[in-house]
Amino acid sequence: MATTSRYKKIVVPVDGSGWSERAIPHAVDIARANDAEVILLHVFRPPAHEFTGEIALAGQDEQLNQLREQAKQYLMSLRNQLRSQDIKCRVQFIEGHGIANLICDYVNEEDVDLVVMSTHGRTGLARWLFGSVAHKVVQGVKVPVLLVRPDRED
Repeated sequence: MATTSRYKKIVVPVDGSGWSERAIPHAVDIARANDAEVILLHVFRPPAHEFTGEIALAGQDEQLNQLREQAKQYLMSLRNQLRSQDIKCRVQFIEGHGIANLICDYVNEEDVDLVVMSTHGRTGLARWLFGSVAHKVVQGVKVPVLLVRPDRED
């Protein structure tokens, strides 16, 4: 009797921090058990559009392009590491503002089955002031979300 895998597409939002990368091993374990694909998702935040004229005038658009390219190289490096472990993996690079909303839109539009992401461990006032991308994602997607606490040992 053939069993069907519950998870085919697993999204892992990564922001370049070691904290966000703590979610990757959990996603890899689930991907292996389900013969699933891991999608490393990065949201690149350009400067607010009201400042883009000043940035271009200041000659900083080249610096912005370098930051964008560094983010893409980071993603490709992570992808290559997972592929070397025989994990089906691809990257998705999205540019815009409202990180949580962009993650939710991607997950809801792309037939994703699971989101595995790290929390940044903020509590209390810091969480209230900065909001919680993880909390917004949990509320904004239609699929399960596995949250990994980066400040705890696995």
